[in-house]
Amino acid sequence: MKNKNVLVFGSTGFIGRSITKRLLQNGDKLICPVRNASRVKRNILSGDIGQIEVIDFDINNLDEIKNLIKKSDLVINLVGILYEKNSTSFELAHYLLPKKIATYCEAYNKPFLHISSLGSTFQTKSNYLISKKMGEEFIENNNSNYIIIRPSTVYGEEDNFFNLFGKMAKILPFLPLIKNGMTKFQPIYVNDLSLFIFNILNKFDKYKNLNLAAVGNEIFTFKEILSHIFLSLNKKERFFYIPSFLAIIQGKILEKLPKPLFTYDQYVTLSHDSISEGSQKLVTEVLKQDLSDMKIITSEYLKKFIDKV
Repeated sequence: MKNKNVLVFGSTGFIGRSITKRLLQNGDKLICPVRNASRVKRNILSGDIGQIEVIDFDINNLDEIKNLIKKSDLVINLVGILYEKNSTSFELAHYLLPKKIATYCEAYNKPFLHISSLGSTFQTKSNYLISKKMGEEFIENNNSNYIIIRPSTVYGEEDNFFNLFGKMAKILPFLPLIKNGMTKFQPIYVNDLSLFIFNILNKFDKYKNLNLAAVGNEIFTFKEILSHIFLSLNKKERFFYIPSFLAIIQGKILEKLPKPLFTYDQYVTLSHDSISEGSQKLVTEVLKQDLSDMKIITSEYLKKFIDKV
């Protein structure tokens, strides 16, 4: 796959920064459509001069995509949002955008790798999970040269999951438990995920037209993850079990903030497990190395939330 022209949607995101770094180190030339060119500076610094072409991109104007795909050898879509904004809905980000990308990839016979989300389903009231499923289903029904990867929760030094609850554990007297903390996750390290994606890309034909789960070795409940965060911060466990009606009210109020910590849709999403038992075997096989230990790695970067005396 070396020296390819790779079109990467979502290059500035948490997963995007990790995979683009690997592609740059491999000698590939990247085309990165972005809303804010200044956000790709870190990626540019990890590549050679001229290795990244930054394109101004407006997700509300999807007609721009056609020519970008036409001049690319490979297309990767990593775009995802955790909450809706006035200008960007789940439907636009997770369905209409991948639909448009997939349509042009099929028209020009371009390999297309799409990142979705483990747990995507129509059997839910979560607009996030429904929109993810809509994107997957369109690709599966209309493309003949694709790979879909569905990660569970992704952790790493800049994640917005462990870091969020680490910050909350530092400043709050307790951590909230929704759904009694019984929702299950199978977290995967961002570096493992990007290597998994990279190795899959290098054997595209082998995994062509498959929908693959990307998970870590262990399954944890939400409560077990929060207990691990307390332990990492040398703090006594303190939980507040939030009744469903209170979580719903909280979500509907907080989602009105410019950058909400919690939304009603996220509450609904927490009703669904994010696991795929047995899928870690394929991930390990593709990585050609052991999966990372979630507790060891997260303990290291959670230390920044330990109160300094």
